[in-house]
Amino acid sequence: MSGEGRGFVIDTNVIVGAFFYGSDYPQLRTRERILENCRLVLHHLRGRNVAIPWLGVVEVISVVKRITGDRGFAIRMGKAVENSFETVPENELYEIAKELASTLDPSGFDTYFLALSLARGYSLITRDTALCNHVQKMGVECLFIDESVDEKRITEFVGV
Repeated sequence: MSGEGRGFVIDTNVIVGAFFYGSDYPQLRTRERILENCRLVLHHLRGRNVAIPWLGVVEVISVVKRITGDRGFAIRMGKAVENSFETVPENELYEIAKELASTLDPSGFDTYFLALSLARGYSLITRDTALCNHVQKMGVECLFIDESVDEKRITEFVGV
C-alpha cells in the first residue's frame, strides 16, 4: 500500500506524545515506549497529507499547559501544530459531527476527529481505544498507538 496521496488525521494525543518523548515529566515516565511510537509516527508522516480539526490545536495547548504548567510553552506548541498540519475549521465538519454524535456517541472532541476522517477519507492515528473502535465501525482505517506497536507496523500503515 503506497502512502503517496493518502491522507491521515492525527489525534492530539499522538502529537502531544511525540512532543514529550524523552522528557522528564513524572506523569510521562511510565509511557516512554508509547511516546517513542508517537515520535516515530510524526517522523514517518513528514511530507504527507496530515490534518486535524481546529479544536485539536486548543486541545494541544490545554494538555501541554496541564503537563508543564508553562502557558508560553503551551501556546508555542499550539502554533507549532498550526504550522505543521492542515487545520480544518469545525464548521466544515459540523453536519457530519452532529450525525456521528447521534449515532455513535463518541466524546465531543473525538467526534470532530472522526468527522474529519470520514469527510476526507483519511486514515486515523490515535492512542484512544474508543476513538479507534468508532472509526473502524465507520469503515475508516485506524492505527492504535500503544506499547505493542513497532516501527514496522507504523511504516506499513503510513505506507513508507
